[in-house]
Amino acid sequence: MLKIKKIIAYLFIIFCIFENVNAKSYKIGDTISDEIEFYKKYKFKLPSGTWTVADRSRYSYYGATAKGYQLLKIKGNKAIEGFSIAELDIGARFQSAFNDALHLIMFKNEYDGCYERPEYYILEYFTKGSSHNCFWVSHEDVYKELFDPDDPELRGVNAQYKAWLRDNKIELPKIAIGSSHSYFSRLTGGKWFVMSHFFDPEVLGAPKSKFIDEKRSEYHKYNINNYPDHKKVMEKVISLGAKRHKQFELEVRAKEHHKIDLSSLITKSPDNGSIKQNQDIITQINKLRDLLKSGVLTEEEFKKAKEKILN
Repeated sequence: MLKIKKIIAYLFIIFCIFENVNAKSYKIGDTISDEIEFYKKYKFKLPSGTWTVADRSRYSYYGATAKGYQLLKIKGNKAIEGFSIAELDIGARFQSAFNDALHLIMFKNEYDGCYERPEYYILEYFTKGSSHNCFWVSHEDVYKELFDPDDPELRGVNAQYKAWLRDNKIELPKIAIGSSHSYFSRLTGGKWFVMSHFFDPEVLGAPKSKFIDEKRSEYHKYNINNYPDHKKVMEKVISLGAKRHKQFELEVRAKEHHKIDLSSLITKSPDNGSIKQNQDIITQINKLRDLLKSGVLTEEEFKKAKEKILN
C-alpha cells in the first residue's frame, strides 16, 4: 500500500529537493468518496465506499512539485483497502536530469520498478524514449514495507502516516494484494502520475494467510499453484486492476499509442458488488467468532451458523 509515496520520495532524494509543504486540497482525516481531484483537469475515480485521508505530502523546489495522498477504507479499526495517488510535475528547468532519474527509478532501481520482480505476479508495460506506461500486480508484507523497507533511503519516509495509524489505533492487514499504475509522457504535459489500489485479501473472500514473508507467501507467483483458493482471489485482483488501469489511462490522458492492451486479463465475474458481499460475510463471521469466544455459542453452533452464511 506504500510503494507510491516511496517512489515519489525516492525521486526527490535523487534531486536533493526535499521541502515539506502542507497539501491544500485535502486534510488528513477528511473522508472522500466517488473521486479525488488533483486539478480541475485531473480527477481520479475512487473505488466504491468512503475513504479516509490517512496521509498527504507535498514537496516543492524551484518549480518542481509533487503531491500525494494515502487513502484507507476502514471498517471498525481495521484498514481493509488502501488507495494511493501521487503526481510529480518537474517543470521545464530539470527536464534533462529528470528523464535520466525517471528511467533509473522505473527500470534500474533495485528495490521497485517497472521490470520483472519475484513479488510481481504480473507486469505489462510500454516504454519509448522518456515515456512509459506501466501496470503491475503484486503482494506485499505490509508492516515490513511500512517499518523496515528494503531501501534504507526510505525508512523515514512514512513517519506522519505511522503516527496517524498509531494515534487512531488503525490496524493494517499483514498481507496486501493489489495493482499499481504509472504513466509519464512529455506529450501529455510532462506530469508523472503513480497510483495503487491494494486489498486485504480476506475482503475478497481469501482464506487466512499462513505466510507473511513475501517469498513464502501463498500469493507469490512461484507458490500460488499450490493454493488454488488464493489463486482465484489473485485472478480477481488482476481483473480489477486491469479495469482500473484502463480508467487510469483515460484520467491521465495517455496517448493512444502508449496504451496497454489488458483485455485478456479482464473477466466478467469480479465487481464491486461481490467485494461488498464478501465484506458483509466477513463482518457476520467475525460477529459469530465474538459470540463463540464469549461463550454464547458452542463450537458446533458456530460451525453451523458459519456454514449457513457461506452457503
